[in-house]
Amino acid sequence: MLTPERSAYIAAMEPLRFEALLGKSEQIAVVGSGSGETIPEEIMGLCPDFLLLDGVLSGLDSLSLLERLSETMPCPPRVLYLGREDKWLGLALQRGADAAAAWNTDDEIILRLTESTAQKPLPRLAERWEADRMEIAEKYAVLLRIPEALKGKQYICRAVSALACAPQLGASFTGLLYPLVASSCLTSARAVEKAIRTAVESTWLRGDLNAIQTLFGYSVDAERGKPTNAEFLSMLAGYVRRDLARRMREKERNDSERMGKIS
Repeated sequence: MLTPERSAYIAAMEPLRFEALLGKSEQIAVVGSGSGETIPEEIMGLCPDFLLLDGVLSGLDSLSLLERLSETMPCPPRVLYLGREDKWLGLALQRGADAAAAWNTDDEIILRLTESTAQKPLPRLAERWEADRMEIAEKYAVLLRIPEALKGKQYICRAVSALACAPQLGASFTGLLYPLVASSCLTSARAVEKAIRTAVESTWLRGDLNAIQTLFGYSVDAERGKPTNAEFLSMLAGYVRRDLARRMREKERNDSERMGKIS
């Protein structure tokens, strides 16, 4: 199976160095770079799969940037942090970086770290909202009346939660998403796929018709009569991502109002 290409953003004092380096990779496509205060907005606008983050930026604290991205991005990037001192590497990993290395590490090693980090299934920055994603996915499962007794319900919620924060998993359901769910449920990818298909079929036959119409409308092929696993999971993931973004905005607004009252 071909490795899917990952989009990357470079936040660094010397972005040209890393643009040239990442340009050697067939797995990475650089979509933007910056060195200062516009970085957060650019990252949130581009939604890259991967972020190469220099520990020293112009007018911007790199560790605070990690915190901000985890709080405000439903689909945050995987992060390779390059620090000047060992203590900052540890702090970056605590804040959600997926990997960390010294800034003066050999370029070829940085390139290999970049490729391996960019291919990680789920970004660590997304862990902060994992419980919220699962809660929202469960809400839609109940709304659709996916049978509680079916294992497929649990697999659907886990798959939708993962897909909501990492749409790249949709590049290969059988090669990426199902194995990820299977590993967390101690089963096989084939069993996950089969159980989800059974749950989708049962929902289409005995689920809530109003909820099905509201959520899926006419987006499903009328001749088949039901969506494929990929269609079902992708659409639910979109709803979960939307609802999570709303929660993030509400939290940000509430935090801002609370800080305003304190000041």
